[in-house]
Amino acid sequence: MELHQTIILEEAPSPLFQDMMADLIPIEDYLLEDASQFPQFDTQMCELTRGMHFRGKRILQVEPFMERLIQIHELLAAGKTKEDVRVTSELREVYETESAANGALIAFYSASVRAPFAEVAEAVKDYEKTDANLLRLRENLRARAIASIAGSSESIFVEAGYIHYLLYRYLQPEIGAHRKVKVVYPMDESFRNLKGKRRNMGPGDILTLHYLLGHNPPRGLADLLAARSLIYIKMIEKEELHPGVSPTPHCEHEVRVNRMVDRLSLEDCAKIFGRSVATQ
Repeated sequence: MELHQTIILEEAPSPLFQDMMADLIPIEDYLLEDASQFPQFDTQMCELTRGMHFRGKRILQVEPFMERLIQIHELLAAGKTKEDVRVTSELREVYETESAANGALIAFYSASVRAPFAEVAEAVKDYEKTDANLLRLRENLRARAIASIAGSSESIFVEAGYIHYLLYRYLQPEIGAHRKVKVVYPMDESFRNLKGKRRNMGPGDILTLHYLLGHNPPRGLADLLAARSLIYIKMIEKEELHPGVSPTPHCEHEVRVNRMVDRLSLEDCAKIFGRSVATQ
């Protein structure tokens, strides 16, 4: 990040962000308002970006999909109806895509309670497909927003998680052939040292990327990835892990979990999940 004039964060704009950057409010107050899930990491990230701000870097929050989703929630909370939201085209596409993903997620939760394992895995696949549709829209909107900024800066750093790989494909044509987009994986060396595979993506993310990139994985592979993702979700640590003996505890934990689930068959997953394989 230090090598770039502009840093674009993967966050919806917050009204308190610039005050926090200018040291007008404490980082703790900003994160409290933002409901941070990983307070130690987010605190260090705020300290890092605030320091760069004072060294003359331009720090921006650019995530149009989430910005529009927040606007939708505010409209609904103020008493507006979904028909009111749909009147505006830019809100309508976000509302409908988010609603489809939420519907698939609810269907998954319902199936996971008592349905046979094959039906639960099928619900996982349905959700991953709707999530891929959501990500396509999200990356498209973000690529266009970043391209509108790119002309005013010589060098830009864009924060994006690995599941947002499609942003790279959308961004290059948006900014034009005269500018180069380069993908950098900051944790690549750590994962290689740990012998992690596939950028250490879990089975659910691999399945999402298949759908996201327009692949149609064989049914057996899709079923297996969906089944393994159910076990991965059970095993993965949900709380923030703090560096201690290991400087990258999340990386080590994810590598261990991936190694275990990569060895599981469909029947193994069903047994661990506590459900029969066959549908009724």
